[in-house]
Amino acid sequence: MLPRTQLHPPSVSQVEEGGAWDGCGPWPGDFDQPATVERAWIDLVADRPPGERNALRRALAFARARHADQTRRGSDAPYWVHLVRVALALVRWNETNSELLQAALLHDVVEDTPTTLAEVEAGFGPGVASLVEWLTWPSRPGESERAYYARFHADAPREARVLKIGDRADNLRSQQALLMRSGPGVAPWAEGYLSRTRWQVWPIAKDGPSAARAELFIAMADLAAAIDDIVQHGNAEAGAPDRTTAPG
Repeated sequence: MLPRTQLHPPSVSQVEEGGAWDGCGPWPGDFDQPATVERAWIDLVADRPPGERNALRRALAFARARHADQTRRGSDAPYWVHLVRVALALVRWNETNSELLQAALLHDVVEDTPTTLAEVEAGFGPGVASLVEWLTWPSRPGESERAYYARFHADAPREARVLKIGDRADNLRSQQALLMRSGPGVAPWAEGYLSRTRWQVWPIAKDGPSAARAELFIAMADLAAAIDDIVQHGNAEAGAPDRTTAPG
């Protein structure tokens, strides 16, 4: 069953129609309000087979404890909302393997906290730990970002690729929400992230599930449009010429 709650930031036009745009748009209400994401999480777990529910609850409890007081970049939203949204995306794409969903909830725990892969394996098994390792950079001493993605493109298993697409699509949505709240000042960061997505993740999406590919493409297009709209809005207020994002 598909998740009952869809979580997306509003469009720039919706921000403007609401009358709140003054160089700093409102933070999207449903996108990462903890109560809304929690409700979507409860629905997700309730729709899983009984034998999988405890494993999912354990994975999120572990992730929440390890990420502790971390928040999403530029917001006060607790970090775990991102982890749940990635799991929700996988379910939307009918990617419901239990180990994959657990890995979605744990995918940043080694990269962003002191947790080790050995701890993940001890708590959740080698299959989940392997997926978490694939989502972790750097996972090898001295490995550059480009080397990591070259290895990922060549050797990552299908489940890791789908998880990477889910992670990046949600990060793009977070970038869009941050841009819409903060205004043109964060546009260079958002534009750089979008540019990196084109060579880091889009190549694997081309051979991924069609629903995942479509969602990533739409997230990329929406962020590009938001960058253009917000920067042009800022330029108009400042009396500067309009600009458009160069085609990727």
